[in-house]
Amino acid sequence: MKRMNLGHVKMKALLAAMAVTQASVALATNGYFLPGAGYRSQGMGGVGIAYGRDSLSIAANPANIVNTGMRGDLGFGVFNPERYAAVGRSAGQVSPFGFNNGAESDSRYFIVPEMGVTMPLTEELHVGFAVLGNGGMNTNYPVNLFNYTGAPNSAKGPGKDKKIGIDMMQLLVPVTVGYKVNETNSVGAALVLAETRFRAYGLGAFKAFDQILNMTITSDPNHLTDQGFDYSYGAGVKLGWLGNFLDDKLTVGLAYTSRTYMTKFDKYRGLFAEQGGFDIPENYGIGITIKPKKNLVISADISRINYAKIASIGNRGMTTSVGDYTDPSVQVAGIPSTTDPTKELGNDEGMGFGWKNQTVYKVGAQYGVNNRLQIRAGYNYGKSPIQDDQLTFNVLAPATVESHYTVGFTYKASDELEITGVYLYAAPNNQTSPANQNIVGKAYAGMHQNVFGVSLGWVLDPGPHTAEEYGDGDWAGINFTNWYAGLGIGQSNYRDFDATSVSGRSEAWKTYAGYQFNKYLALEGGYVNLNDMTARTGTTHTNIATDAWALGALLSYPVTDTFAVTAKLGAAYMLADVKRKTGSALTVRSGDDGYEPNYGVGIRYALLDNVDLRAEWERFDRSNMNIDLLSAGLAVKF
Repeated sequence: MKRMNLGHVKMKALLAAMAVTQASVALATNGYFLPGAGYRSQGMGGVGIAYGRDSLSIAANPANIVNTGMRGDLGFGVFNPERYAAVGRSAGQVSPFGFNNGAESDSRYFIVPEMGVTMPLTEELHVGFAVLGNGGMNTNYPVNLFNYTGAPNSAKGPGKDKKIGIDMMQLLVPVTVGYKVNETNSVGAALVLAETRFRAYGLGAFKAFDQILNMTITSDPNHLTDQGFDYSYGAGVKLGWLGNFLDDKLTVGLAYTSRTYMTKFDKYRGLFAEQGGFDIPENYGIGITIKPKKNLVISADISRINYAKIASIGNRGMTTSVGDYTDPSVQVAGIPSTTDPTKELGNDEGMGFGWKNQTVYKVGAQYGVNNRLQIRAGYNYGKSPIQDDQLTFNVLAPATVESHYTVGFTYKASDELEITGVYLYAAPNNQTSPANQNIVGKAYAGMHQNVFGVSLGWVLDPGPHTAEEYGDGDWAGINFTNWYAGLGIGQSNYRDFDATSVSGRSEAWKTYAGYQFNKYLALEGGYVNLNDMTARTGTTHTNIATDAWALGALLSYPVTDTFAVTAKLGAAYMLADVKRKTGSALTVRSGDDGYEPNYGVGIRYALLDNVDLRAEWERFDRSNMNIDLLSAGLAVKF
């Protein structure tokens, strides 16, 4: 098996590769928090308060740093949330305002990166930092859910074709120090630096209500929506403790994170309470880990996220209403701002998402199969923080999922390189508002999620327990010499489709594996998600979503020892889901599957002995249109 010689690795190259992946939109599953600190943790249901072995685990409990050794970790994953929302008649009740809209969010794929570094300064004192997404919220509905047709002056509505959504990403950097007090107790502390990026668009309906029905929903209509991206910065403190008992067979952990005070979103001071305030909520928890045998780990966490203490998140929004919607002289009791001006969006007590505090339960297990392979599984549950009578605003951020099922593994390719993978499935969970849900009549929101993640760990000095948790037996599996696997992220472009207007660019990704026969030839196959396209001809709208399973020959020409140009030739089995609407009626829904040619060119650079950077252009040559894929990513040699 080929081994990586870290003595020849330039640390600056590693850090540069880590930094490139950090700008991303992240989405979350426990409210808007990610289920665990790092993909290794997520493979065990997100546990981490009483168990952590990689540098990302310091974000769960800074005391974990005493067990991580000297290492660097870099990972990224594909986050796939599928969301649907509806209001008015589309949600099951006629609205006097004429709301009758439902849609799936167009944004379905996001890249979620992570990185971290830890090192011991002495046997007792350890330092490190991590860069990871705390979470976020994102929707992009092609139909404006809040377009209305039945109210007076309905022409002032935003229009059904004006897209609506929000885009929020939160990034955390815990700069951490840990100290091993004695053989039983360890403590840690972190200064948690934070950045949040946000934008909202398509909310013109709320901006116009004061002109239509003499309502004052927002205190600042000019800073409510469509202001582009705004940024917020802040810091908080995280503290942690670990106690080891019964000859290290039992570990108990405690972690506390203060409220992170953030600068305000000035561009959206008419949307968020406290003139654009959006602090990160306080959270805390307890964890317990038991090791019945040294290569079997069972861990559980209970944590609490105090969403309700953040005004923009916890303040109640529109509630179930009474009154006459159609008469502008009648106040609508379901909108607090009509009876109490302090509840207007943007004010200190202004309306928010109405989230409750959330308690999250996590349990996971890890088994060291042999001296190179660990496998994991876990479960994570947190009751939705969204109250049913608060769905009006929450269709923009339907964080409704509750149950999460996870599996994962770590494969030690060499003494210095660990490869970790995870798959998370968040089961569908839907919520429906009570009848007469204020202006919309009724609201509905639902979501389910998939996460695929991979991370690489460069281990210069393993932690005190790392080696024993792999198990004692020799690797007796498949000989992976000459095999490799990779993940690519990019953009698809549907071309040559016969229509008046085409929106053909979309996020795309692929995962693949291959066998390298020699330095010139490999056989490679994998799965490609080309996302979708939309087209319009008159009143006919067509949406095509495409997946592919590809297999082909990869030819390489080495220009130098580290750089090569490549060409690909093969075939792909294409699976297309076609939906065609004329007006509002669905006229055709069908599949269009078949084998098609697949070819492309690319470049490859050997970042490390075991890791290649790849960039590629590929063409999927369909009979009625062509689909191009531009992608970049990593390939790991085993």
